Amino acid sequence: MRPVRRGLWAVVRAVVLVGVLAGLLAACRVDATVTIDVADDGTGTVAVDVVVDEAAVEALGSLDGRVRTDDMVAAGWRIDGPTTDDAGVGRVTATKAFDHPDRLPVVLAEVLGPTALSDVRLDRQRDFARTTWRLSGRIDLTDGLALLADDDLAVALDGLPFARSDAELAELAGCPDGSCDPARSFSLTVVVAMPADAAATASVDPEAPPAEQRWTVVLGDVLPVRFAAESVLEDSTPKTWRTVSVIAGGLLLVVLAFQGLRLLVVRRRAKRPERPSGPRRRGPETIREEPKPVTTTTGRQLRLVVLGGIGVVWDPGNDPEGLLVPFVREQGGVVDASEVADRYRAASLGQLSSAEFWASVGVPGDPVALDAEYLSRVRMRADVLPFLDRMDERGLPVACLTNAVLPWSLQLRNRFGLDDRVDPWVASGGIGARKPSQAMFEALRRMSAVEFADMLLIDSEPATLEAARGLGMSTVLLRGKALVPEGFSHPVIDGFAGLFRPRRPDDAGE
Repeated sequence: MRPVRRGLWAVVRAVVLVGVLAGLLAACRVDATVTIDVADDGTGTVAVDVVVDEAAVEALGSLDGRVRTDDMVAAGWRIDGPTTDDAGVGRVTATKAFDHPDRLPVVLAEVLGPTALSDVRLDRQRDFARTTWRLSGRIDLTDGLALLADDDLAVALDGLPFARSDAELAELAGCPDGSCDPARSFSLTVVVAMPADAAATASVDPEAPPAEQRWTVVLGDVLPVRFAAESVLEDSTPKTWRTVSVIAGGLLLVVLAFQGLRLLVVRRRAKRPERPSGPRRRGPETIREEPKPVTTTTGRQLRLVVLGGIGVVWDPGNDPEGLLVPFVREQGGVVDASEVADRYRAASLGQLSSAEFWASVGVPGDPVALDAEYLSRVRMRADVLPFLDRMDERGLPVACLTNAVLPWSLQLRNRFGLDDRVDPWVASGGIGARKPSQAMFEALRRMSAVEFADMLLIDSEPATLEAARGLGMSTVLLRGKALVPEGFSHPVIDGFAGLFRPRRPDDAGE
């Protein structure tokens, strides 16, 4: 006997065979419904409901003893029944959960075999602020009564699973002229319930697919039936920060327009138009030896020091292409550095999990083990901890603004014990945006409750420093091996010790 599948097929086989032999086929019916309920994370449940009509129950005598479910229980199925209601209709229900999209075909095969439901795939596609789930497969009952047969029994009976030829079965059923088909007493219905977006569900969209879709196939149908269902979920976090970014950008434009208009009015009122002169733009507030934050003559107060990620907190390594590209190549993955960078960018935006990232760059293996092996190569800069000690002495909090895969960032912070010393951590994978996007800076401002004018950003990326200066932040470039471009206007340091005496590129010795 085939393991795990005896419960469903035993009922159908018994009803069809007894119905034929008893000449009750016209009155006997067995209907099975397979419901696939998919959650928004790719997990879900499979429920198999078998309903046997009154005539079939009477032909069988009783469902008790006809339905063996011990193998299904051992395989993790929850069985309800068999029961018979007041009308004499019998029912058996089996339910089992699946914890990963790849497990769904395995669970279906346990009760229906590899042919009745085949080519089953549950795929996820992630784009910015959107996740699309697609479920597809094929229902194939074209084998008719042979689908209900037991292979070992068929061999023992010379290839006749019911010990009768098709003509003999038709004659026993009372239709020797072929006017009836014993297989037509059984139907299979597949019901698919895909995850629904809460916002989409709240609105009435006549073109939206129904919450549940169903396909019904009768045993012995001449052609297989393909089924497919799809749902689109809107990711709220990226959309929220995108909206915040747009609003903040709009406010910034309004402020700039107001300042431009104000300057124009002042110039027109002047007797002799001249270019306004004033003190040279101040550089970032120097961190002095006093234990209190520095207050400048313009009223700015240094209340938060913000560090970048790679190149500032984390050592980028000696390879020109960083740590990730060489690691992918060593593991037999893609060689093209730009392709690795594209996939990493998607992962750092939260669009790919680490498992999906490793698969996308052609690196096989357990994603947890790959994460651990790769992250073991990441080192913290040697001068970070002494710098944090000095900031603690002066009562200056430190935050981090980084483009990073969120799970990797969490693991590194925990490994080096930085959670209690650096707060907040603003990682692109948790925001759905990357530096130098304004959404990242707005997230930093909201999470720290510190205004931009009171922040000092230390970063290794000139583009990020330019964006920060445009928001009013003080900026310092922590230089790595890259050359500083000519005319670079941000102060430059080679290590955290230089922060107490920041120099500009045109200073002596630069």
